[in-house]
Formats: sequence, structure tokens, C-alpha cells
Amino acid sequence: MGLRASEHKWTLIALYLVTLIMRASFYVTIAVISSSFYLNGDLVGWGVTLVLAIYPLAELTTVSFFGSYSDKIGRKPIFVASLLITGTAAYLFAAAPFAALALVLAALFGIGAASKVTTTLSMIADCSGEGNRARLMGYYDLSTLMGLAGGYGLGIILIQFGFNTILILLAAAYACLISGLLAVLGIQETRKHVSEKVSIKELLSQVARDKNIQKMVPVYVPIISLYGLFISKAEIIIEEHFSLEAMDFLVLFGMLGVSLVMGIIIMGHLSDHLMKRRPFIVIGLIGFGFLAFLLVANVESFEQLWAIWPVLPILGFIAGAFPPSAMAYLTDVSTEEARGSTMGVYSIFFGSGMIIGPIAGEFMYSSFGLFLGLGVLVGVLILIACIGAYFLEEKYGPISKESNLSNL
Repeated sequence: MGLRASEHKWTLIALYLVTLIMRASFYVTIAVISSSFYLNGDLVGWGVTLVLAIYPLAELTTVSFFGSYSDKIGRKPIFVASLLITGTAAYLFAAAPFAALALVLAALFGIGAASKVTTTLSMIADCSGEGNRARLMGYYDLSTLMGLAGGYGLGIILIQFGFNTILILLAAAYACLISGLLAVLGIQETRKHVSEKVSIKELLSQVARDKNIQKMVPVYVPIISLYGLFISKAEIIIEEHFSLEAMDFLVLFGMLGVSLVMGIIIMGHLSDHLMKRRPFIVIGLIGFGFLAFLLVANVESFEQLWAIWPVLPILGFIAGAFPPSAMAYLTDVSTEEARGSTMGVYSIFFGSGMIIGPIAGEFMYSSFGLFLGLGVLVGVLILIACIGAYFLEEKYGPISKESNLSNL
């Protein structure tokens, strides 16, 4: 049973749409403040690194509360609040007169991210079953990645075409605030049994003791570190190393975006059909690793990659195996009563990676350069994640032929 047959179809569709808008707004903002055109370049370098470390640090310190509190009172109120917080932060970035204030606003971004990620993942998990989990999580990852690629890419392209950074930030803020209104109107509460008597401390303790969740640390944290590394260094790498024109960037982003979308959809379907997560996690990691290596190794002579361009979308397609299977596995090992708390732990993984990635990336890049610095770092993080995936245990065994057919 996929999205079309789900009783929560319209809530899920609205959730995916709101997530796409919110993520696009978020990453347009990140692209702009990472640029040398924002505040006359006062944040470039370690300033951007600090912003990208402060916001996940704020997320880390609040995410457990939001996750467990959504188990107590429901998901929707916290979800709507997260959109208003993020939109407000983007608006204040536009009004910030100096770099130090941007560092403070990064903390507000982190609070918005904490309340958004935990509730969104919990809502999708509430609406999913064993036979459609990877697909529904895959669609969420799809909306998130489309927001990332679309928002971050759009931000870079608008900057390259000379648009005013303040106007870009204001547009992002208003889009995020509008998504909050859409959430109020289009999303229904998914938490079936709300009980304010539940202890947040007990929920967190239950999740922290789970060995399956503990085994996720060496898989998720390195991958999120790569995510943070990309966000923190992409704009500067593009400005200082790439020789591509704006239209070339459109082609590259479009090519990789379409292949990744197809990979997430198809690989998520296969993960549900076979009821396997670990093989898809490993395959996705390998595809992502090779893609990252090719892009970094040829960043200053990109015309060589155009000669073998089909390799890029193929690797993008393979990389699409990771997001749906990884998020489905997290839901597989969670329990209904502590689902928000489990997704809060994932957000702790996310926040940790978003601190490690930018800091390690800035150190390696400034110390050893692009290839020996960032190239080696990417390889090491991928290797750690692949080794960690070996120790994950599948939650479900093979399912029957009849059950397989019902999932198609």
C-alpha cells in the first residue's frame, strides 16, 4: 500500500508540500548567508562555519524536548510553530546589520529545525506500515532533498545573476510563513493516543537504551557530517574553483536532481518490496561516495566529466537508495509510544553531524586544500558509515509472496 491507498493521503501530501517549501526557504537562506555578497562577506570562512555549528547545537539542546513533547500533546501544534520560527529567523537574517547578530539568529534556526524534524518524521511514521514505510519516508526525503537542491541551488543561481541578497532572504521568509498557513489548513493530527501524563524522562531513557538505535550512530553521524560539509563549503568551492557558467550549473543541478529523485522513488519501492534496509543503505553510501569523489577530483577541470556525463546521473540514482531505506529503518526500530523521542534521537545524530561536518571541512580545506583535504575527508566518512551499516540488524525478515504482491 503506497501513498495513493493510504487513509492519510491528503495529510501526507500536504506534509510533503509544506516540507518542500520550508526546506527550500531554509536553504535559500543558508546559500545567501554563505555568500561573500551577504554583509560584505563578513561571514565567509569561519563565520559561516560558526553559523552552521550554532544552529545544530541549538537543535541538539532542544530536540529531545520537542520530540518527547509531541508524544505527549500531539504533532501538529509543534509542527506549525516550527514553520513560524524558521520563517521569522529568515526574516531577521535579512534585517541583521552585522555578522554577530547572524550568529544569534542561527540559534533560532536551530530551534525551528528541532521542532520541525522530530514532528515531521513522527507524523510520517504514524501514518506508515511495514509495507509502505520506505516509500513514505522516501517521499519525505524527496521533498526535503528537492527543497535542499532547489532552495540552495536557487539561492546560488540568484546570487550569480546579481539579485539583491536581502530581497532573496525576504522572499524565503514569506514562503516559509505561508507554508505555516498551509499546515494549519491541510494537515491533520496523526498521534492517535495523546497523554500528557507520559514522562518525557522515561521516553528518552527508553530510546537511549535501545541497542538498535545505538548501532545507528556510526552510520548516520558520518553521513550527516557530509551533508553539513556540503552545505558549508559548496558556495565557496563554486566561487573559487568551478569555472562553470550559470547555465552549466542549471544543467548539473537538474541532471543530478532528476536522477536522485528517480533513485529515491524506485529504491524506496524495492526496499519495501523486499523488506530489506541494510543492502540499500550500503549501496546508497557507495554511490554517494563515488559521486562526491568525481565532483571533487574534477572540480577545476569539469570538462573532463562532461565527456562521461552519463556516469553522474547513474551515481545519483544509486545514491538515492540511502535516504528512504535509512529513514525506514529508523521507523522500523521505533515504538509507537516513543516515536517522537526516537525521531528526536535522530535529530541529535543530525545535529552532531552538522557540527562535525562544517568544522572538519573547514579545517581540512584550510589545511590541505580541496582534493587532499575535502577529498580524503569524504572518503573517510563514507568508509566509517559503510562499516557501521554492517552491524545493523534487519528488523523484519523476508515476507511472503502474497504480502509482496499486496505492496506493489
